[in-house]
Amino acid sequence: MISEEARRLALAIWAEQAASGIGPAMVEAERLAEWLANRTYPLTLLERAANGDVTALLAVRIEAGLPAIV
Repeated sequence: MISEEARRLALAIWAEQAASGIGPAMVEAERLAEWLANRTYPLTLLERAANGDVTALLAVRIEAGLPAIV
């Protein structure tokens, strides 16, 4: 489905959302597919973000409701 790098990034973004009060408070790795299905971007964008594409990372963070800069 997705690379390990993209999986780690997705879980980190989900955890940051939870810490910010966006969405469910508990991040569950076994529910990652469900979380990904609720994204409005293609998984290729997440892959690009996980591989260092700063523009893709910005788009992924904005879609998640997170600040652009960390």
